[in-house]
Amino acid sequence: MKCTIEAVGPCRKKLNIEFTAEEVGAELDGALKAFTKSARIPGFRPGRAPANMVQRHYSKEIAEEIRDRLVGRGYHEAVHENKLEVAELLDVTEAKYVAGQPLAYSVTVDVPPQFDLPDYKGIALAGTKVAVRDDEIEGTLKGMLERQAKFEDVTGRAVQKGDLVQVDYVGTCAGQPVAELAPGAAGLGKMDGYWMLVEDEHALLPGLGTALIGAAAGETKTAVVNFPADFSRKELAGKTADYTVAIKAIRERKLPANYESLLKPFGVADEAELRERIRKDLVVLKQDNEQRKRRDTAAQWLLSNVVFDVPESVVQRETQNNVYDVVSQNVRRGIAQTEIEAHRGEIFEVAKRTATGDLKLRYILHKIADAESLEVGAADVDSEIQKIAAQSRMTPQQARTALQKNGRLEGLRETLRRDKALDFVLAQAQVTETAEPEKAT
Repeated sequence: MKCTIEAVGPCRKKLNIEFTAEEVGAELDGALKAFTKSARIPGFRPGRAPANMVQRHYSKEIAEEIRDRLVGRGYHEAVHENKLEVAELLDVTEAKYVAGQPLAYSVTVDVPPQFDLPDYKGIALAGTKVAVRDDEIEGTLKGMLERQAKFEDVTGRAVQKGDLVQVDYVGTCAGQPVAELAPGAAGLGKMDGYWMLVEDEHALLPGLGTALIGAAAGETKTAVVNFPADFSRKELAGKTADYTVAIKAIRERKLPANYESLLKPFGVADEAELRERIRKDLVVLKQDNEQRKRRDTAAQWLLSNVVFDVPESVVQRETQNNVYDVVSQNVRRGIAQTEIEAHRGEIFEVAKRTATGDLKLRYILHKIADAESLEVGAADVDSEIQKIAAQSRMTPQQARTALQKNGRLEGLRETLRRDKALDFVLAQAQVTETAEPEKAT
C-alpha cells in the first residue's frame, strides 16, 4: 500500500491511498475463499461449488467486500504508519474495484493543530491579597439575622422601605386593562390581598413597592409603573401602566434581638467564636474566588500568547452544542421562540467564539500536560466522582456508573488532566499581590 498526504487547509489532511494490483488480487483470493465456504448455488451443496462459478455468481458482492476491506484497512494503516491523530473523519472518495487493477481512493480528515508553546513558566500575573475586614463580618452577621427576621403587624405609621404590605391593585395601560393586554401574565393586571415587599429589587411590578412609601393603611394610591424594554412579558416591555393600589395592612421586619439564635447552628459557644468562624469561612470563600480569577487570567495569557488554527469540524460540533445549551436555557427562562429566532445570528456568533476559545485552551493545556508528564491517577478520578456524587445527591458508585453509561468517564479524566496543567502554570507564575480596594460606604 502507498499513501501520500497533502495539506488541504488548516488542520485538514487528504490521505491519498493506493493498493497495487497484486495487493488487490491477494484480497480477492481471501474474499473468494470466504464466499465459497458459504455460497449457495443451485446444483451444489453449500460450500461445494467451484470457485470460478462462485466468483461469477457473487461478482457484485465480492467486489463490494474487497472494496470495503481495502478502504478500512488502508485508512487504519495510513493513520498508524504516519502517526496521525484524527480529530474528525470528513470524507472518503468512492473506491472502485476492477479485477487486475490497482484500487485508489482518498480520505479527508481533520487533525489537531501543530504549534509551539510559549514560555509558560514564570508568567507575570496580578492578584488580590485575601483579607477579611470587620465590616464584612458585620455584614454577614446582619444578613444572617435578616434571614431569621419575622414580619409583625404595625399600626400608627406609614409604609417604609423594607415593609411587607398587603394590597389590592388593578392596572391599566393606555386605557386598556393590563389583564387584557397580557392575559397570560398572572398577577400583573389585578391582584387582591397580595403581600408585597417594599423594595427596589425582585419586584413583580417594577417600582410599585417603592411608590407606596409614605402611604397609610386604608389609603388608596395611584402609581405609575414603567416596564423596562427587556421586561419578561413582551406585551408590556417598554410600556407605562397606571395602577390603583389600596393599602390594606402593613407589617415591619423584626430582627432577633441578639445573635443567640445563630450560635447553635454553627456549634459555637458565644459571639466571639461565631465571628471567628465567619472570618474563616469568608477567607475560604475569598481564596476560592481569587484562585478562580487567577486561573482565568492564566488561561487568557496562554490564549493571547499562542496563535494557531483549530479543526473547523470540531469547532462546528462544539458550536452546535453551545447553541443548543443557550437555546435550552432561554426556553427554560420562558423566552419566546420568535425572540430566540430573532437573535439566531448573534447566538451563533457568540457560541462559535466561545467554542473556538475553549478548544484552543484545551489543545494548549493538553500539550503542556504532555510536556510536563502530568497524569491523572485513580485517586484523582475517585475524588472528583465523590464531588459529583455529593452535588447530584448520589452515591459515588451511582455517579461512576452514570458517567460510564454516558461515555463521560474518559472525558472527566481529560478535564482533570487539563486542570492539572493549568494549576501547574499557575503554581509557576510570578504573582504580584495588591490589597483589596476599600468598598465605598
